[in-house]
Amino acid sequence: MLIRFVVENFLSFSEESEFNMLVGNFKTHKKHINNGAVKTLRAAAIYGANGAGKSNIVKGIEFLQDAVQEGGIYRSVNNYKFRLNEEFKERPVSFELELGISNKVYAYGVRFNNNQVVEEWLFESGITKEDKLIFSRELTKTGVIAIQVANKYQKTNEQKLLIKLLRDNLLKNNELLLCKDELLKIKELSDVKNKIIEDIIVIHPQTRYAGLVSNLVVSKEFKEFANNLLETFDTGIGGLAIESVELGKYLGEDDEELKNELIAELQNEPSVLLNHKGRGVLVTSENDKYEVKRAVANHFDNNGNIVPFELEDESDGTQRLLDFIPALNGILSSDVTFIIDEIDQSLHPALLKSLIAKVMSEVDVKGQLVFTTHESNLLDLDIFRQDEIWFVEKNRQKGNSNIYSLSEFKPRYDLDIRKGYLKGRFGAIPFMARLEDLNWNRNEEA
Repeated sequence: MLIRFVVENFLSFSEESEFNMLVGNFKTHKKHINNGAVKTLRAAAIYGANGAGKSNIVKGIEFLQDAVQEGGIYRSVNNYKFRLNEEFKERPVSFELELGISNKVYAYGVRFNNNQVVEEWLFESGITKEDKLIFSRELTKTGVIAIQVANKYQKTNEQKLLIKLLRDNLLKNNELLLCKDELLKIKELSDVKNKIIEDIIVIHPQTRYAGLVSNLVVSKEFKEFANNLLETFDTGIGGLAIESVELGKYLGEDDEELKNELIAELQNEPSVLLNHKGRGVLVTSENDKYEVKRAVANHFDNNGNIVPFELEDESDGTQRLLDFIPALNGILSSDVTFIIDEIDQSLHPALLKSLIAKVMSEVDVKGQLVFTTHESNLLDLDIFRQDEIWFVEKNRQKGNSNIYSLSEFKPRYDLDIRKGYLKGRFGAIPFMARLEDLNWNRNEEA
């Protein structure tokens, strides 16, 4: 579970800022609480004006996730630093993620400067006791990497030698020690690395979730879930189906190089997930026959015959809903965190509210849903707890972003949160100049 994310000197977040999924002292919606080593919430809605910085929280989590995926930092972070104050130019970019894994809590953090890791740490949180160090590393002023590893991971001569080699020259200044898990054979490193890479899934407005096809192919339960959801929201789709196309016909003559790469990859794997033409497709091999499996939307003509449509032919709203189906199924069935930026884009407000209300009303939700939005109709305490609603506001003088929870205001449960938000009671709404002062008709008057 995602417990906490802390960011500093990244894009519009200049000072240390914390977003968390911790449970506050509220008695409403008790089924929204996931029990573990520490209690966490199942959802968070993040509000803010255009340009306030709410998407920068998502970008920060994704930036850290990409660094872990790549094993280090391979480009300068300087362009990501807060740029409206000179004193932040030399400061490092800092991230920390706190995660719940198998009834334990881990805090992983890293600081980047230029294209180097200047500090990195991993602790097991004692919650009510003192934190336990797993490792820490620091780039000294002389350019030497200082590494400290807990004694429990240095019991053998081999372990001690590996850590010495990492200190001396094996670990590069731009590499993450967390990603040396296979070399060090430290289970906690692997658990945290895999949790960050595999169980935090970010969906942007412009991206298509690639897991739709593979889920439809391997799981009848998922296919039934998806088709029931589409039918509920009256999209006009009679059901999703899988269509097989010969690999050469799908790619065309211009993609001969890609075709050969896929065939080579299929010598060792039964299938390959390919992001092509904006959507994920599954390339498979059976008896030396190479096929592409893609999702199609079945409609019915006036005679009741099935007419398959490519997903790209559906409306923007329907395509956006299709991207959410794996996310909704995922949080209902597994311990994953889906983070959706601008969840309201291309979706009708009434449909979105019904969808979110349905998810939040489920009794057994195993994962988490975090999203950014402008949709004020979701500001409803019949749907969310106070501690599940967050706001991001930009300081007009300094230009930096601040993030805070509705729970800081301690509103009454019967308060109309939507009306209070639109009136500016909680901040995080656009500053509206007097439109008449724009004098759009000045030239006509002249």
